[in-house]
Amino acid sequence: MKKVLVTEPIHIDGLALLEKNVKVVLGSGTSEDEIIEQGRGCHGILIRSAKITKKIMDAIPTLMVVGKHGIGVDNIDVDYATSKDILVVNAPESNLNAVAEHTLALIFEVSKNLRLLDREVRVNNFKIRSKVVNMELKGKSIGLVGFGKIAQILSLKLKALGVDILAYDPFVDKEVADKLCVRLERNLDYILENADIVSLHLPLNEKTAGMIGKKELEKMKDDAFLINVARGPIVNENDLYHALKNKVIKGAAIDVFELEPPKADNKLFKLDNVTISPHNAALTDEALIAMASQSAQGIVDYLNGEQPKYVVNKDVLLRK
Repeated sequence: MKKVLVTEPIHIDGLALLEKNVKVVLGSGTSEDEIIEQGRGCHGILIRSAKITKKIMDAIPTLMVVGKHGIGVDNIDVDYATSKDILVVNAPESNLNAVAEHTLALIFEVSKNLRLLDREVRVNNFKIRSKVVNMELKGKSIGLVGFGKIAQILSLKLKALGVDILAYDPFVDKEVADKLCVRLERNLDYILENADIVSLHLPLNEKTAGMIGKKELEKMKDDAFLINVARGPIVNENDLYHALKNKVIKGAAIDVFELEPPKADNKLFKLDNVTISPHNAALTDEALIAMASQSAQGIVDYLNGEQPKYVVNKDVLLRK
């Protein structure tokens, strides 16, 4: 029977699916050496935040498939996996709505100052009601940087608010945006300069790492907000800190960090004009079930000689 290492806890539905088809090894650590030790003789590995490196793939010669519990595969060396004929599968449709809803919640938070108001009322500062002026979203411009499936779902939710939706994505056809009544721009600067709220929806790769830094933040309106539910390293965190501290932009809301978990002395924690969540936009009950089940199903299908539904590196299949 084939063996699969599950590096971190997943929903019981996904675990049950695996256990019906393979021998499951439950991991107890996610360092390279721990994964190598626990993964000896395994044919598949299912990961969440753990990294799958060249060293790991070289040390486990039986490895045939790596499954990602979620969408982003930036913690897997996909190119090296492809070179070793190791298939990478993921769960790209599992948490789309969850992340879109979380983004919408952050948009409401920054525009309505909910965190600040809650905190002040709790310390008997009811007079805060006349000191904080909230922003109506109706008539404002929301700029979506990256217009993949999450941003497209978000755009549908935003429509009811009466906002003007702009999107930047060089890889999306204009027809897709037109159907959703979204104005597709090919110039990122236009989004930065004109949007009241800029929301990031990009994968992390060599081109997007550090994409939003000092220069980009200075192009935004001084009363604009930045939202990042994508990947932390897309934004230069130090530049964001200075932009927020010096009121270059009005505020931000982030679900992701350059280093995760962030250090306790992260400078952003000292600021009042940033709202923070712990990279849990995708962690709804519904999404956790889907992420576990879809990634597990991909592993099981491949180990059983079938073609998985969601494949990241299709070149491996083409060579079979």
